[in-house]
Amino acid sequence: LQVPKASWGDFFRHYSKLKNAALLLGTAGSWFCLDVAFYGLSLNNGTILKVIGYSSKDANNVYEFLYNTAVGNIIIVLAGAVPGYWVSVATIDTIGRKTIQLGGFIILTILFIVMGFAYFHIPSNGLLAIYVLAQFFFNFGPNTTTFIVPGEVFPTRYRSTSHGISAASGKVGSIIGQGAISILRTRGATEDNEAPWMDHVLEIYALFMLLGCLTTLLIPETARKTLEELSGEDDYANAHESIVDNESHNGKPERTSV
Repeated sequence: LQVPKASWGDFFRHYSKLKNAALLLGTAGSWFCLDVAFYGLSLNNGTILKVIGYSSKDANNVYEFLYNTAVGNIIIVLAGAVPGYWVSVATIDTIGRKTIQLGGFIILTILFIVMGFAYFHIPSNGLLAIYVLAQFFFNFGPNTTTFIVPGEVFPTRYRSTSHGISAASGKVGSIIGQGAISILRTRGATEDNEAPWMDHVLEIYALFMLLGCLTTLLIPETARKTLEELSGEDDYANAHESIVDNESHNGKPERTSV
């Protein structure tokens, strides 16, 4: 099998094709949308913890401050994030990467809409439950698959490069989520309300989760397929090789490139 060697010229030729460009947009865009909300929300754990009763603000000393923060984060991680990862591990080859990612984005969109538009009306226990569910579906969803899919769908010669582009896109999203969107929560803050815009921040995250649904539609399902099938190298082989009958070689078929 003779496939093109990696080069800048071949790289731009490869991604000048709409199908290949759409695939890169799908992986990079999905990772970007995920990290805007995932990392942006992680900086707001303190705000959520105050609502559910594990407020470091009420700590009388350093020990209580660290204890309250640790207990609150343990609840979030053990009840949501860790189970989500294990469910992904158990189902990723049966349900499929794309299904898990798309389903995760859809459910996260709904959860962020609920949290955003009803933020000041949901009781503490309800907000905790929704927040834990969000952590669950981050990990039983795009936070797992956005790392896996880019390592499977691209041709060998550009697999690591394309994965790197997708990952870098995610890091750009995390910077935007933390540096541009998350800080909006303190707009108009008062002593009694440190995050008056928290509901609007959650609504913005819901929009990015919806965009993640759309970018996920650009990627194929990769479960139970070989890397050659996913990268298109088998198609390349079929298009560029044929079996011809060569009488000069004792009548045995000979594989030649055409």
